[in-house]
Amino acid sequence: MMKRQSFALSGLAIILAGAIISPVLMAPVLADAPGVETLRPKEKRRIAVLDFDFSSLSDTSFLSGVYAGNAASKGVSNLLTNELFKTGQFIVIERSRIDAVLAEQNLGNSGRVEPTTAAQIGRILGVDAVLIGSVTKFSVEGESRSVGGFFGIGGNQTKKTATVQIAARLISTATAEILAVGEGAGESRKSDSGGSIFGISTSSNSSSDERLLGDAAGQAVTQLASQINSAAPKLSSLRPIAPTVDALVADITGSQVVINKGGRDGFRPGMVLSVERVTKTVKDPSTGKVLRVVSQPIGRIQLVEVDPGSSVGKVIAGKSGSIRVGDRAKSAE
Repeated sequence: MMKRQSFALSGLAIILAGAIISPVLMAPVLADAPGVETLRPKEKRRIAVLDFDFSSLSDTSFLSGVYAGNAASKGVSNLLTNELFKTGQFIVIERSRIDAVLAEQNLGNSGRVEPTTAAQIGRILGVDAVLIGSVTKFSVEGESRSVGGFFGIGGNQTKKTATVQIAARLISTATAEILAVGEGAGESRKSDSGGSIFGISTSSNSSSDERLLGDAAGQAVTQLASQINSAAPKLSSLRPIAPTVDALVADITGSQVVINKGGRDGFRPGMVLSVERVTKTVKDPSTGKVLRVVSQPIGRIQLVEVDPGSSVGKVIAGKSGSIRVGDRAKSAE
């Protein structure tokens, strides 16, 4: 009797140990892809913040210094990019990557951007949503009054108020649907006193208009980011956008396959890719331009590790020995 109990307890211990040590083996799999593991149950969605436009402002002549030209537009966008990154709710694309793609595709990032255009830009970037917005108020107003003096000593007092108001929309890359809207407002004040002694200025002003505008913009961006964060669950419930570019197999070691594309192009851990071999290339007989590429499926891999420029996958369908360097890998989702 004691032996039976000991055997039963040992078996239970083995089962419990297996559940603790190998939780991945017990993870649910996709019904339409045998052997595919659920590697990202709480995946963050990728978003891009485009430059805000100033088209709604009637007067921008006062903008100077760090806010001259398009600098104010980029400044607000950079502040929002940093604020959204700090919340940890999204994977936010680097500004340099956005600028590079816009230049490569000859797509402007100035003036008002419509949702359909934003969705197009987002698909090229490989993101799930794009944030577009407008600066509806960006001004510094001042009030000055003189203070009387004696024996050649005079003074004045100036009060300045910087006000920034912004509005934004979060656009789904897949459907061009508006997922969320938000607004933010900020205000910063400064009182400066100064004077003159026998005509020589003794101003104590230590804060520029740019600093006041920066403080106000920071407040507005913080409010807006909080509202956009509330859309994270809705965005996560949508099917992630598939990369628009194909990758090439760079290395095969056993069942491990390395491809030459990564996070910069929208590839993510857990993504399933179809590995295919090109069997025919159809060209235009008059121009030589490639019209169509015919390929044959070889197998499937699931990505387990992704860095900005490359990814590592494991073979989940087909034989690893049949995959060769140079084969194409594209999203199968």
